Amino acid sequence: MREIGYKTASTTIIGNRSTNQDRCALIESINSVLICLADGMGGHPKGEVAAQILMDTCTEMFTEARKPIPSPAAFLTIVMNRTHEQIIAYGKAQKPPIKPRTTAVVALIQENTLYWAHAGDSRLYLFRDKKILARTTDHSYVELLRKRGAITSLECATHPQRNYVTRCLGGNQLSIDFSHGNPTPLLPGDMLLLCSDGLWGALDNGSLVQGIYTDEPLTERINHLVTRAEKTAAPESDNITAIALQWIEGVPSLPLQKLTGDPTANSNHTDNQRSTLNQAVDDLRNTIKSFKP
Repeated sequence: MREIGYKTASTTIIGNRSTNQDRCALIESINSVLICLADGMGGHPKGEVAAQILMDTCTEMFTEARKPIPSPAAFLTIVMNRTHEQIIAYGKAQKPPIKPRTTAVVALIQENTLYWAHAGDSRLYLFRDKKILARTTDHSYVELLRKRGAITSLECATHPQRNYVTRCLGGNQLSIDFSHGNPTPLLPGDMLLLCSDGLWGALDNGSLVQGIYTDEPLTERINHLVTRAEKTAAPESDNITAIALQWIEGVPSLPLQKLTGDPTANSNHTDNQRSTLNQAVDDLRNTIKSFKP
């Protein structure tokens, strides 16, 4: 199915919990792929259902969307909001009503570029040249304290309210805010990792980099990282889920046109930009209309 080149691997384990409320999925299309991960919040009932709703929504919407997706940011926004609404609808339909909640991180790759959105403390890492090039910022109480200088990064790991998430899907209206990452062109060798807090909470950045960059097959690297996190956190290991993608190559992108010193050429370029912008707006409208209500 795919024409772009990449390798993937994923694994999930229950840890020292009674149930596994983590979910992850990878949905492929020609020249594009969508990756999603959710960690159902254990302090609320049916967190695993909320997490699964994200998987189902991502699969349905990505499958139905025209490729390439005209506006990745708008698409990710609609995915997150629709998931939020469906989780609330599910909770209200139960007797008595309940309020399931989940974290969410969703990554879209198309035209050799990575886009992402997230809510909560499940993370996305982008590794390049054996370093962490980018990472999502946790929506959590301890992260707010750290930003204010009230606690250090080391104190975050042991703070009594380290599991308090400030944003999620399925919560009240104040908690559905989420963050978009900057579009990032991918280079051969880049490594993408989506994971729940069961992984990053047990392993520091150095351990993650070391585990990602080994000579083993990608599947074994991820399995070893998850196993190491479980042993480190035992006997209080959380659910641990990780899904990784190693970028190999992609379809060549069209070069950007440069303005020249010719006023006529610049005028034509401006007209082309305006035409392209109008087409993008029309594509976005058509994309939104194609989604089922």
